Amino acid sequence: MRQIGIGVIGTGFMGKAHAFAYRAVSGIFPGTRPELQIVADVNGAAAERAATQLGFPRYTDNWQDLVADPAIGIVSITTPNIFHREMALAAIAAGKHIHCEKPLAPSTAEARDMMEAAEAAGVVTQVGYNYIKNPLLGLAREMITSGELGEITGFRGIHAEDYMANPDEPYSWRVDPTGGQAPLLISAVTLSAWHVFSLVPLTRSLPISKPLLRADPLLPEPASDARSRSTILPA
Repeated sequence: MRQIGIGVIGTGFMGKAHAFAYRAVSGIFPGTRPELQIVADVNGAAAERAATQLGFPRYTDNWQDLVADPAIGIVSITTPNIFHREMALAAIAAGKHIHCEKPLAPSTAEARDMMEAAEAAGVVTQVGYNYIKNPLLGLAREMITSGELGEITGFRGIHAEDYMANPDEPYSWRVDPTGGQAPLLISAVTLSAWHVFSLVPLTRSLPISKPLLRADPLLPEPASDARSRSTILPA
């Protein structure tokens, strides 16, 4: 059985989710066994606690040590997205494969740096768009490509959840426009566009209208409720 060492940076909700998933892999995909090796968190006590709870034999409060460790083959980056670029570039330079959580980066420039570095190094990368692996989307694609639904001429999607809807929730990096605001946009806009890419083998442009979002009650209202418009170009 092929074994590969896993290092997880971040011990929050997604760090735990990644650890749980890696532990389940060998039961679902025989022939491969990820081995949890090191968990890192800037808070050393949190790193130690996660190691005990999640089954990592080692922990550190220095993510650079994790990236440099020869036992690590895959680095999972589950930190706030303003740190993704630095961590990913270091992991790429060390020859590690990377699973980076979404949003990939606060800006397209940073995301492009990461992409180009990974391509040049030849490492395997993945972004955590887990919903696109839902069997429901596979079935929808089959129905579209087979012609069962006829010619697809438009798409209207609604992403509805009450996450962060409570005005009493504490302010956090997730709604900070200097770097964390992207999670709001990724939920309401990018996932919809990504699903279109996944489902439809596009042969012509398909317009998508998306509402302007107000990220946080503390931020000013948009100048109007006008809708921005973007176009998905043909594949």
